[in-house]
Amino acid sequence: MSEEILEKLDKLAVHCMMMDDKLGDLMQIAEASQKIDELRDIFSKSDNPEFCAIFKGLSKVFEKYILGYGEAGKGPEVIKLTNEGVEITKNVLQGTSIISDILPRVEVLIGSFKELFSIEIPFAKSKPEVEPATVSLDMNIEDLTASMLKEASQDADKVKGKKVTRTEITLLDENDVVIYEGFLDEGTDLLNKIESDLIALEENTGNMDILNSLFRAFHSLKGAAGFLGMNEINYFCHETENMLDQARKSILTVDSEVIDILLAARDMLEKGLTAISETVEVGKKKLPNFKGFCESINVEPLVDLIDKKLFLASKEADDDDDTNPRLGEILIQENAVTPRQLKEALERKEKPIGEVLVEMGATSKQAVDKAVQEQLIKKKGVVAHSVKVDTSKLNLVLELVGELVIAQAIISENQVLKNEQNNKLLKDINEMAKITNGIQDQIMGLRMVPLKQTFSKMNRLVRDLARKTGKQVDFLIEGEDTEIDRTIVDELNDPLVHLLRNAVDHGIDSIEERVAVGKSPNGTILLKAYHKGGNVVIEVQDNGRGLNLERIKEKALERGLIESGREYSEAEITSLIFEAGLSTQKVATEISGRGVGMDVVKRNVEKLGGKVDVTTKSGVGSTFFIKLPLTMAIVDGMLVRVGDERYIIPTISIAESIRPTKSQLTTVVEKGEMVNVRGELIPLVRLNRLFGCSNGNKDVTESLVIVVATESKRKGFLVDDLLGQQQVVIKNLDRRLQGIKSFSGSSILGDGLVGLIIDVGGVFDLVSS
Repeated sequence: MSEEILEKLDKLAVHCMMMDDKLGDLMQIAEASQKIDELRDIFSKSDNPEFCAIFKGLSKVFEKYILGYGEAGKGPEVIKLTNEGVEITKNVLQGTSIISDILPRVEVLIGSFKELFSIEIPFAKSKPEVEPATVSLDMNIEDLTASMLKEASQDADKVKGKKVTRTEITLLDENDVVIYEGFLDEGTDLLNKIESDLIALEENTGNMDILNSLFRAFHSLKGAAGFLGMNEINYFCHETENMLDQARKSILTVDSEVIDILLAARDMLEKGLTAISETVEVGKKKLPNFKGFCESINVEPLVDLIDKKLFLASKEADDDDDTNPRLGEILIQENAVTPRQLKEALERKEKPIGEVLVEMGATSKQAVDKAVQEQLIKKKGVVAHSVKVDTSKLNLVLELVGELVIAQAIISENQVLKNEQNNKLLKDINEMAKITNGIQDQIMGLRMVPLKQTFSKMNRLVRDLARKTGKQVDFLIEGEDTEIDRTIVDELNDPLVHLLRNAVDHGIDSIEERVAVGKSPNGTILLKAYHKGGNVVIEVQDNGRGLNLERIKEKALERGLIESGREYSEAEITSLIFEAGLSTQKVATEISGRGVGMDVVKRNVEKLGGKVDVTTKSGVGSTFFIKLPLTMAIVDGMLVRVGDERYIIPTISIAESIRPTKSQLTTVVEKGEMVNVRGELIPLVRLNRLFGCSNGNKDVTESLVIVVATESKRKGFLVDDLLGQQQVVIKNLDRRLQGIKSFSGSSILGDGLVGLIIDVGGVFDLVSS
């Protein structure tokens, strides 16, 4: 019966969590009311008059709202009282409190029914109960886990499953207050260190220094909590410390799920410290000789998750040489049974494990049959193996393969091979070229990593920012499996952080503003990635207020970024937000408002060879686009001749190529030479003049025009000849040449000479200035 009641209490808590302060969702209210009535009926037939009184009172409160004569503005009180009733009941049912402990809280709760809602609920008190078992802080983690799995020991120095005594704070005088406040300060510092270490560990999961640092932090917090008798925190740190110890011993693999569990553990401990802090604050006002219980934190769901993770890890370590999956492991992975139930079933050896679990009532026969089928499938499967390689070694291999490709191209272009007698050798070299290119493609594939890890880190950032700003934000992620070069991923963190900070602080409007214009109180931010035309595009969308174009224009005029009296397009105005020092915030906050974030975004993205753009609509929201190359190691390019020189134009920027006729050429005042392409006048850029090349075709009609485009502009590059399309290995320019706008790098061509890679956006900026 208690399991049924706990399930109903958990569902009621979920309904409360889904309610807004105005209690506007009648469906949630009706479902919560139904659960309250069910609990009221259950307790009316039991020997627990306290619980019966709680749910009778809550039933009458919800009845008022459903019938439409509830008191306006008291939605938060309704939710708070319901949560308190749930918490009181669960504390007793789970064994963390006894009836005598919770009586004062019950009396306060029933008093609130009368004071806030004029509902009187009389009740008689239960007879005193025996104090539940307490946790022994000297107990090691192995004994603790074994006791939890067996669920047999009732001794006072053991832990039975979820029975952990609540933390009691005793403050005799001011000296005790100083001790507790010192613990809280130290605990807060440790939690901050834990969070920063976990973020670092997520990027370098095999770093033993970080793992040891995390272990020490949890161990220090556990020791301090144990010294002060804080049972819940001590017990929970014990479990988490064990998880880290298994990771240090390489029994447990640190993956994204482990990081998520540890972050959740850190947040749970923060709740525990907050509860202690609140109790200490109350105690300071009631000195001397204050005694009080802290609000309990429900650590058991996380402890169960840790148990499951450790169980699977230990089984995997034991069965390293056995590729056949175990039935019990599959059932645990499918959440059909718990590690505790499997442990108990394994102790009964008279029957197959599946039959034992069904007889115990732990799972159904259908679930076991399904697991057996999955086991058979997995036995036939192929086991994939992987190894971790240092990035610097991978980069070195790629560089060597790049040199191999260049060397192969140089050999292929050797004039000696053009002799008819060398046909066999030429054929063999071409065959080698295919193998070389295949190796290059495979090495490039090894450099590609999914964006999932980078995107998942942003979840916590948005959640924390929403909490700081008092906004309700739903954060959605799409396309996290999109792959991109590892070197680009490493540099992508800062631009995304700045964009998401601005989306939360600037983009999403406050709850009051959203409700006033008929929007949902919850804002939405979408982080999305996808492939497009050989590039990776990352979008950051928000459904907030949109950019204030008038305000941007006003601030730009103040800073002299634009001219007064001139008309500017919407695209030109929105692009101004990327200027350094421009901010529409009247007051700078700790999150944004200093005018440096968007400038950093643009600079970092362009450093990666990408572009950033934005679209916006007032009252609807904004979308920022980051367009990046798949890799910074190679580029697909069109080799062109300009005079006696050869250049490489990235094919991603090429729209088309034409041989112009005289009728297509014209000159526009203050805009220079233009070429008419199907009715569109495109500015003509003579690359021979721009780059100082000689001996080019003097007649434009004997040359070729390559139409290149960025996001918003198109120009025609005049070249003498197209020499072919090829994939080239990018070489960085010498640092003395890196300031030249028109080139992004270089490559060694087939004859061993250098060809410069044209930066299309840089050329556009150069000819426009």
